Amino acid sequence: MDARLFPIPPTASEKLLGKPPRVRRWNSFKDRLIERFGGVVYKVGVDAGFDCPNRDGTKGYGGCAYCSQEGSLSPHQDPKLAIAEQIRKGRDFAKRRYGADKSIAYFQAFTNTYAPVEVMRERFEQALLDESIVGLSVATRPDCVNDENVAYLHELRERLPYFTVELGLQSAFQNRLEWVNRQETVEDYVVAMEKLNAARVPVITHVILGFPNETYDDMAETVRLADASGTHGIKLQMLHVIRGTKLAWLYGKEPFELLSAEAYGDIVVRLIERLRPEIEIHRITGETESSKLVAPAWVSQKGRFFDWFERELERRDTWQGRLSAPTASRT
Repeated sequence: MDARLFPIPPTASEKLLGKPPRVRRWNSFKDRLIERFGGVVYKVGVDAGFDCPNRDGTKGYGGCAYCSQEGSLSPHQDPKLAIAEQIRKGRDFAKRRYGADKSIAYFQAFTNTYAPVEVMRERFEQALLDESIVGLSVATRPDCVNDENVAYLHELRERLPYFTVELGLQSAFQNRLEWVNRQETVEDYVVAMEKLNAARVPVITHVILGFPNETYDDMAETVRLADASGTHGIKLQMLHVIRGTKLAWLYGKEPFELLSAEAYGDIVVRLIERLRPEIEIHRITGETESSKLVAPAWVSQKGRFFDWFERELERRDTWQGRLSAPTASRT
């Protein structure tokens, strides 16, 4: 296999017709899941009732300026339902819409290690309904990773076919902007990564691109930090303005420049050229439904951006890892 190409698992019809294998120029998480589990696997978002130290007054109030008050839960989910019912509902949706027979329970809303381990255990175990749930993914803040909960996260990593922690780095430079109200530091991320790496818990790092006054070099440094810290996967998204957030209030009061689709796309292409090929890319842009989106409008058109991204990699004849440091092998 050419080092610049990543295989796309064939569909059942492609196998039947004997079509030649397809490839991408970037390491798509969805492709690797299909390879591992033999079919489509869908991440079912869950609101398990956790809070956040940046919302309850421990560190701050109101949360980060860009965070939705609903905690980023998928729009087809209902946080008022019990955990098991949320998963059943999400699993049924994934089966109807995507033909997914397997699911990962994604503890998505707010900070899912911000509780004693016994509370985490009681809530996480509710998600393991049956063999159709192949694992868990747990979203949290770096400053809510500690020795006690890492021991439990390691236990889950050893028990389950799939387990990851999703850690919000967002930007190495966002604390330049007081209004962001992040209330944690880059050092928190580095320490959390050291603990999780030592416990062999795979991490997906969340990165937001396009904060006001950030340069390309700033954004590249954020991605470089995630890579150098040993992240297993990465989620990239554009800073966008969601209704009901502090960011929406600030943007309405004094609008600031947001990246166009073309400018954002150019940045993403250049960043993944420097990203190790082993790193699985879980997201190249976020998406918010039009009714909740303030700006920029193109963020509601993720499919169009994906198509452009694939064509642009081919047009530039580039690929993930082209400019990264050499590695011995790719998993």
